[in-house]
Amino acid sequence: MAKITEVVLSSTVKYKKEDLMSLDPVLLRALLRERVHHNIEVPLYTILLRWEDKPISTFGLQAQLVFDVWRERGLPEDGPDIEWAKRYLHFAEQVRNGIKPEINEPLPEPFTEEEMKVVEKLIWRRKSIRNWLNKPVPEWMIEKLLEAGRAAPIGCNLDEVYFIVLKDPEEKKMMWSDISTENAVIIVICYDTRIHKVVGQDPCVRHNMFYDAAAAADHICLMAHALGLGACWLSKTIRSTDTEDTGEKFKKLYGLPDYIEPAMHVAVGWPAIGTIKTQRMPLEDLILTSEKPYPWTSLQQ
Repeated sequence: MAKITEVVLSSTVKYKKEDLMSLDPVLLRALLRERVHHNIEVPLYTILLRWEDKPISTFGLQAQLVFDVWRERGLPEDGPDIEWAKRYLHFAEQVRNGIKPEINEPLPEPFTEEEMKVVEKLIWRRKSIRNWLNKPVPEWMIEKLLEAGRAAPIGCNLDEVYFIVLKDPEEKKMMWSDISTENAVIIVICYDTRIHKVVGQDPCVRHNMFYDAAAAADHICLMAHALGLGACWLSKTIRSTDTEDTGEKFKKLYGLPDYIEPAMHVAVGWPAIGTIKTQRMPLEDLILTSEKPYPWTSLQQ
């Protein structure tokens, strides 16, 4: 039976078992999710489609090593991400033994006409709200918003996005906004800067963390609209000619560790007034091709 003694992510990022035994559990958990994703999940379905009925002796062993350390350290195994990992680890073990895993997940199905109306209503009627009633947002709605953010796509399954909910008026003052958030709840979306390093991502290509935070913000805004709330995406956190480095200031005031960075925040509350939804340019002016590389073609003579 094949065996490995280290996890290799790049020529410079490698982990032996003793390294994994001392790794911060938050980072070990992220590494487990990343290794299960890239070492098992991504190649597995191609293997199944091209099944050759023979063992692949090393398949998934890097992910298995990380999980073995997780278990040896006595870390909890009941989280949904860990349960997901264990399921893929079982499939990988089958592949190593020459057994074709049976995965009976349903394929995506087109929505019915009525379901599609709901989707289009959500996408096309959602709009930014910047004025709110002096009416509290119930806790169950806030939880719904956060669950929507949690469900957003995450690059490489890293789960490096975190949420801070600000309701106290003094706490809300810590996060700068160019609109009044007096009657709104503020959800600050942050990311853990350590995680892209621990999985060996190029430090010059840190954009996944920003994309992940943005995806979470979009899901929160969509859920707010579905709940009858109004939300506004706010993204000013760095220093400019007009404002200070409000993200860094918030970190210090809130007591966040150095490695947690605020990416943006969403203000949510009960709409005080109906607003006119902004409209986009025609779709034909937004599609670029090799024959039509320049936008706004309808303006060209």
